[in-house]
Amino acid sequence: MQPVRKPPRLRSGDTIGVVSPAAAVQAEALERGCSALERLGFRVRVGGHALDRERFLAGRDEDRAAELRAMLQAPDIHAVFCSRAGYGSGRLLPLLDLPPLTQAPKIVLGFSDATFLLNAFVQQAQLCSFHGPLVAGQFATGLSAASQAHLMNLLMAGGEGTSVSFPTVLRGGRAEGRLLGGCLSLLVATLGTAFAVDTRGAVLFLEDVGERPYRIDRMLTQLKQAGKLDHLAGVIFGEMHDCFEGTDDPALLHSVIEDIFADYRYPVGFGLPAGHGGENFALPFGVNVRLDAEQQTLTFLESAVV
Repeated sequence: MQPVRKPPRLRSGDTIGVVSPAAAVQAEALERGCSALERLGFRVRVGGHALDRERFLAGRDEDRAAELRAMLQAPDIHAVFCSRAGYGSGRLLPLLDLPPLTQAPKIVLGFSDATFLLNAFVQQAQLCSFHGPLVAGQFATGLSAASQAHLMNLLMAGGEGTSVSFPTVLRGGRAEGRLLGGCLSLLVATLGTAFAVDTRGAVLFLEDVGERPYRIDRMLTQLKQAGKLDHLAGVIFGEMHDCFEGTDDPALLHSVIEDIFADYRYPVGFGLPAGHGGENFALPFGVNVRLDAEQQTLTFLESAVV
């Protein structure tokens, strides 16, 4: 895979475009999230279709895709943040021709259902993308000071050399590779499509929320049978919030993961504070990282912005 291109760094006073590529959004939550961005020193422009509603979606596919295209091409928009996730981003992929839309690279930020978009930006446009908080989600409810400082460092300074710690090692070792991944159930949903993620040589980040251990077993088994776990450099799981069979004990889920990865020799970590859960430390997809299961850290080896 080619080295990814990096978007220009975000600066105080820059304009952030807010789009709704997935589920319908509550106006009050969107307003709170936009106010939080303004307090951080940015201008905010909300897309004209961001509050549309079509069944459970934030408007028609054609309108959501058109708005994302417009934000990516607008010369006065410096970054594009997703308002919320839920469901619907994958429906836009056939409507987006990403290479020409990203000739002037921009920061694109989101997570959960935005997993579809983030990996497509890396894979189709060779552009770094950013797995992190949503405007009408964690920006609206309040990012922790640590998550906010981490995000600003990543978007405004690039984050080179930054390490994020995780508490649990399921297999030791060290590995380097480009960071890809996101929400496990959505990565599985791309299998058999033109948008399946090329995991060869990657450090694969996997997280989800509210999935019982047998369902995680099923999804990991599907990735394994599809060959997506065969040529990885390493794997790092998020906190897997509310995935412990109704308890606070991760032992059952850990055993599922250890069984799935028993045939592989690369490092496997668990508990990175990113994605659904208490913290959501932003991650730069497409850049080279080091997964060190001895030091229990994931380190960004290059800047994510220029």
